[in-house]
Amino acid sequence: MSTTEWHITRHRRGGEPEGAADRVVVELPLEIRVNGKPLVALMRLPGMDKELAAGFCLTEKVIASPSQIRLLKHCGSMEREIGEGREVESTELDRGNVVDMEVDSPGERERFGSTFLVRTGCGGADISAIEDYNEGEITSELQVKEEVIYRLGEELTGRQDVFRGTGGTHGAGIFTADGEAVVVAEDVGRHNALDKAVGWCALRGISIADKVLILSGRVSYEMALKTARVGLPVLVSMAAPTSLGLRVAERAGLTVIGFSDGKRFNVYTHPRRIVP
Repeated sequence: MSTTEWHITRHRRGGEPEGAADRVVVELPLEIRVNGKPLVALMRLPGMDKELAAGFCLTEKVIASPSQIRLLKHCGSMEREIGEGREVESTELDRGNVVDMEVDSPGERERFGSTFLVRTGCGGADISAIEDYNEGEITSELQVKEEVIYRLGEELTGRQDVFRGTGGTHGAGIFTADGEAVVVAEDVGRHNALDKAVGWCALRGISIADKVLILSGRVSYEMALKTARVGLPVLVSMAAPTSLGLRVAERAGLTVIGFSDGKRFNVYTHPRRIVP
């Protein structure tokens, strides 16, 4: 279960306050451990936790390829209780809210040696945001028609069941160049939603080098960096980009589109991939 009931007092202009029941999105911590060591604690919407762990490790360069994953195990007593409709009384990590991974040749981040917390509104990207991107260029010559871009936002929103019920999640979807949905993920954190979508494809052997990513939230440095690191050539956002996000995209060869609302969109970088 991804939502829980909460008692509220509803106020309406010209009326009296009244008690009511509302649905709110569930937010709980997930610890990711790599080769027996704690890596990160993410505040997230429960669900697609293995995908989130795999995607996080790919977009944060803990691993370079899904082939490095030897074992991926989820220990989640909280999720079991939620799925059975029971109230969760504790949010402690020791409740088994953990994904254990065994990987070959992990990158630098795995060697931090202690868990760091990534809150809902914060990305997990490296603090070196001030530096220019220099991790290689996306050379894909993928082309996407304008017509496809116009309808991606509606396609994404239409698949966000939790958002429609609560208004409390971000969405990330990976689509083909023809506009067919491969996967749509939701989460209380926009970075997590992206990582879930990437991880879903990675664990199923689906290439994303010829796919389009659409986000409900803004294209910040972290979001552009995560996208570029896994080789997605086109990033569409229903919101705005930031200057540092665009600087990363320009250097990485990533096409960034912003303010895509079904009626218009702006192409900020590498416009060659968008065709009439």
